[in-house]
This record gives sequence, C-alpha cells and structure tokens, in this order.
Amino acid sequence: MISMVGFGKWAALALAAGLALSASQAQAQARRLIYLKNTCSRPLRLIIGNTDQRGFHQQGWYYFNPGDASYLRSNAGDKLVQIEDRPLYAYAETVDDGRRLYWQGNGPEVSVDGGIYRVMVLATRLDTDGDILARITCD
Repeated sequence: MISMVGFGKWAALALAAGLALSASQAQAQARRLIYLKNTCSRPLRLIIGNTDQRGFHQQGWYYFNPGDASYLRSNAGDKLVQIEDRPLYAYAETVDDGRRLYWQGNGPEVSVDGGIYRVMVLATRLDTDGDILARITCD
C-alpha cells in the first residue's frame, strides 16, 4: 500500500519538475536568434541594441555590403539572442562616398567608440526558422 504522505512528496516533486521544465521551455521559446539583411544598395555599418535574459546590450559595429545577410554575433562569437516581445534597436549609417544616410530614432542612447548614437526600433518578423528577421533598407 502506498502512503499518502509518500505520494504527496513524489507528486510535489513531479509537479515542481514539470513547472521548472515548462518555465525553461517557455523561456527558450521566447528567445530568438537575430538575422539581419542589408537590402539597401549601399554599404553600411550598424549598432544593435538587443535584449536577452541578462538585460539590454549594445553591440557594434557590424559592416554589411549591399545584399549581405547574417546572424549577428557578439564579440565572443556567440549568436545574439533577442527576447521576442521586446523591441530590437539599431543605429545605422552608410559608409561609402555618396551622400550619408542615417537610420536613427527616439530609442535609448548608446555609446560606441566614443560616439553617442540614438537608436531606433527595427521592424522585425519571424522567419521560417523561427528567428527574428530584420532588414535595413534605403527605399
């Protein structure tokens, strides 16, 4: 015969394990890799402001030629992660000899290489892999 006390302990452990697994699955589902594409016909450089499980981070500079696309990586080489329901921020500017174009906005100020830049919210969507897709366009 199984005692109710013993059953209660096992049930509580099973419930706790199930809740921990559900919480970790939900957290993993909410974090997405960031894939960026330069659809502008000009080369540009970019600063990203992303939010992961540890908070808000700024990363930059990233350089993209026209048509280039890539997962964004930290200086350590890890793919950047974004919490899905948080805004992804960017500051970008063209780097060729033409008239300089800027992508900036009313987001947080970030500091990179001694400069201070005001980032904008990037329009994003989920791609077929479930990653966050962001495009920089100059149309």
